[in-house]
Amino acid sequence: MSESMNWNEKMDPRPPQYPQRPTQPNYPQWPPIRPQQPIRPPETPNRVPTRPPEVPNRIPARPPEVPNRTQARPPEPPRRATAGQYFRTTVMCSIITAAFCTFLVVFQVLFLITPDKDVSENENRMLQKYPKLSISSLADGSYMKTFETYLTDQFPGRDGFVSFKSRMSELTGSRKQQNVYRAKNGALLEEQTPLDADLLADTLGAVNDFVQANPALNSAFLLSPNATCFYADELPYGVKQENQREILNNCAAQLKGVTWVNAAAALDRLLEEDVYDLFYLTDHHWTTRAAYACFKVLAAQWKLDAKGSGVFFPVTDSFSGTLASAYGDRVLHDTIEICIPKGSSGTYIVDYPSQGTKTGTLFDESKLNQKNQYEVFLGGNFDKVVITTTAETENVLLLLKDSYANCLIPMLTPYFSTIVVIDPRYYNGSLTDVLSEFDFTHLLFLYNLNTFLADTSLAPVLRTAAPASAAPAAPQEDAQPAEDAAAVTDPQ
Repeated sequence: MSESMNWNEKMDPRPPQYPQRPTQPNYPQWPPIRPQQPIRPPETPNRVPTRPPEVPNRIPARPPEVPNRTQARPPEPPRRATAGQYFRTTVMCSIITAAFCTFLVVFQVLFLITPDKDVSENENRMLQKYPKLSISSLADGSYMKTFETYLTDQFPGRDGFVSFKSRMSELTGSRKQQNVYRAKNGALLEEQTPLDADLLADTLGAVNDFVQANPALNSAFLLSPNATCFYADELPYGVKQENQREILNNCAAQLKGVTWVNAAAALDRLLEEDVYDLFYLTDHHWTTRAAYACFKVLAAQWKLDAKGSGVFFPVTDSFSGTLASAYGDRVLHDTIEICIPKGSSGTYIVDYPSQGTKTGTLFDESKLNQKNQYEVFLGGNFDKVVITTTAETENVLLLLKDSYANCLIPMLTPYFSTIVVIDPRYYNGSLTDVLSEFDFTHLLFLYNLNTFLADTSLAPVLRTAAPASAAPAAPQEDAQPAEDAAAVTDPQ
């Protein structure tokens, strides 16, 4: 090797074609080499030891709390009422107790001294009388039920409490009070009586038996529908009533040997003539004009010599009927008219055997000053009324009826010399005696549908008559009225 060869070449055994950068260990290197940092050992994963099984937390019982004896301020002592406050409280309690006791005592005394009523004019129904006590009635519980009804019906001031309850119910928006609906046009409509097919069949069967037992009588049956039959669309929404026309047709089909007076058709013709006051707005009865329309149909079927139309006279315009009383209405009022048929002499004698009185008029004007002004006709409902007229005819009529007939009876007076009126709801006698006392030629049943469907008195009364107890009246010429009849003319 030559001396020109550097030291690296001498020390490097590799071939010279691979030159290396000379390094001078004794000289500082450039760029300066930074000192190496110590190598951080690799991180080991965080190996969490397996959680030991849970041991139930056995917490020692909490020691009883020690009351806090350090209070900011002591409690205030209770305030004592002053003498004036104590006196006022004592007096007030005494007054309330005394008033309540007085209320109980007064009503108890009134209940004992007030006589029991038989009929409620406002509700148009019979009231419960004091029941008879017996071992059997106590055993079956009927005595207590009847006694409870008796206390309810005979309670002092009952009508006032019933009216107050109705007013409170009306304020809540109810359109039905008891059995009365407020129609859309403001009128009051009575709820229809539910149909009891067995009771109806029994009543009609008794009618057929009575008619067959007295074939000589010219019999007719007038059954009037009620207001809901014609004004069903005016009932509140959702109220459904049975079809009264179907019930009437069913009754007509079951009757045998009886002339059927189609009252529904007669009232329909009035509606076609724009006569809408068929029934009172505040009462369940029909009006006098509606009764007269049905009378004309009856007169045509009986071939009565009707002498023109009747003359109507209004007698009051302040009539508030039973429906208004039951509903609590004090605004609506009706006008009552009486009908004087043309050809009527206006001379009769009206005998009330059970009352022991006689009168010469079919109208009682004193009833216009009372609550139930509909009683202006015949003075109300009685068990038996005998009307003797001056009509020159041999016709004698037996009339079995409810209160619907009261306003129609004056229309019959020109065509019958005697009219015997029997109301089975109040009559306790026997028809055998009645049939033997008078020589009847005509027989008329006159009811409204609601009353007839619930009637339980007509059939027993009809069954009191012996079969074939009536005979045809012997024709007489130039029949004269009774000599003892007082000639009294009705005011017109």
